[in-house]
Amino acid sequence: MFVRPRRIVVPTEVFMEEPATNESSCSNTDRRATPRYQFQVDIEIAWDTKTVWGRVRNISRQGMFIEVDNPAERGAKFTANLALNIPLRIIGVVRRTTPRYGVGVSFLIPEQADQWRFEALLVALAQGSDPTMAAAKPADAKTDGPLRCFAVVAGS
Repeated sequence: MFVRPRRIVVPTEVFMEEPATNESSCSNTDRRATPRYQFQVDIEIAWDTKTVWGRVRNISRQGMFIEVDNPAERGAKFTANLALNIPLRIIGVVRRTTPRYGVGVSFLIPEQADQWRFEALLVALAQGSDPTMAAAKPADAKTDGPLRCFAVVAGS
């Protein structure tokens, strides 16, 4: 039986970042290698023997922040499904825990078709279009690369 978790409300100041300045201060510098996009979707997480629901707050090619009631410890490995029209399976590792708020994770996507769908999701987020539709359709079995998959997903 599917039960959605209650909505977790996180104060916005938790996610506010100071703008980078010209001074060489590590605390004010965004060291991320890839852009991060605000994106909210439910996620079903399997930690060891239990399954919990959380909410993705933001996502990038290399990681995401997930709101979850009882965050796992740093280093915990898990599998999860992003609750898109067609679930997107990931394998992740907790990199940072913020008590009472959630976890910062890095992840990989094991299936190539899901990797293409994830790329389409990131392209949609970068362009400001509807990301839920971009990653909704599975890749065509005859695709010969990510660009063709993007055209299939976009309906071209």
